[in-house]
Amino acid sequence: MNERIARAADFGRNYALIGAFGTCLLGAWAMPSGMTYVGVAAAHEAVNTHPAAQDAPLSMLASTASWERGEIDLPLPEEAPYVDFQVPTLELAVADLPMADYAPLDPAELQLWATPVNGTVVSNEPRPLHGRLAHAAGPTRRQVTAMRVASSDELTRLFEAHDYTLDQARRGEPVPALQIHRVPSDLASIRDGNERKALFIRALLPIVLEANERILADRDHLLRLYDRHAAGRSLSVIERMWLAEVADRYGADSTDFDELLNRVDAVPPSMAIAQAGVESGWGTSYAARVGNSLFGQIRAGSRQIPVSFANVSESVDAYFLNLNTHFAYASFRAERTRLRAGGKGPDGYHLIGQLLRYSELGRSYISFVRGVIRENRLSDFDRAKLPPI
Repeated sequence: MNERIARAADFGRNYALIGAFGTCLLGAWAMPSGMTYVGVAAAHEAVNTHPAAQDAPLSMLASTASWERGEIDLPLPEEAPYVDFQVPTLELAVADLPMADYAPLDPAELQLWATPVNGTVVSNEPRPLHGRLAHAAGPTRRQVTAMRVASSDELTRLFEAHDYTLDQARRGEPVPALQIHRVPSDLASIRDGNERKALFIRALLPIVLEANERILADRDHLLRLYDRHAAGRSLSVIERMWLAEVADRYGADSTDFDELLNRVDAVPPSMAIAQAGVESGWGTSYAARVGNSLFGQIRAGSRQIPVSFANVSESVDAYFLNLNTHFAYASFRAERTRLRAGGKGPDGYHLIGQLLRYSELGRSYISFVRGVIRENRLSDFDRAKLPPI
């Protein structure tokens, strides 16, 4: 209950801040540039200084408040104009906030700090949530360790400092929540192809797992809302707003739970890593090194200019959203839903067969990506997990 109240209070504070900011903007807009306001307080001071003015009515004194700049004296109206701000009333319904299944957040966990690891500065920060209301109604998120590394050697030492290897991930040990800002520009200098691929996989796997974790958290929350709706229980205002934002992000109707569940689902890590390796030359392409573009995304209206991203995580998020929303991959989503209905999790080696339209090469592309998954044993990572939150 304490967490429900805290999150509702946080929601209210955000909207109060917006109102205060709007008032400040209105005042700044109304104030002429370079002018100084001489208010009623100055008029009262004039009364105390000049006894002759003590008999003047208050309305006359108030009208002496003016804007002054040099010799310009503009009298103010005796009464400020009334402005009616219509603020919508929100039914917070604190008792219905959907956070009862989670332990209260520790405020210390929301702090941002930097920690040097073998000379590399890394920061522990909570992943940003989707939507304006994610803090009030959505599921909790983990903290990740964001890293900026200058070279492949530096990245390797950082992984060693966190005792992170692919063999451990294959054995089912938790993968540390490490996230590189961009692919090291010197990956191509690693002569051993297997070593280069292994480093790329180690760097990308935690990012893919964390993106899937966020999607699955939204999916679990969506399932809870679906169960409540199916039971005839109404959703609170905040829950409906959260649902509307998720539906907007995934291009679906907020009342169509079946289609939302069809879209809000994980992408197999084996498929994501294999496609990133194929499309970016295992992180050595120009688009990957300069624009963090790992999945061959091309700008709309162009057949050659790749999309650039601020960091690798944004590239992964865009790839996931593309598969989960674009009409060309409807068969991929349908097959993934069919696997879930049969009690199976998403299988990258199987589901890549539904991406015939991802590349102009068609079935040759599918066969090649499947070969990459098989040769690098990437299917082992479909069961990989990050540490518990």
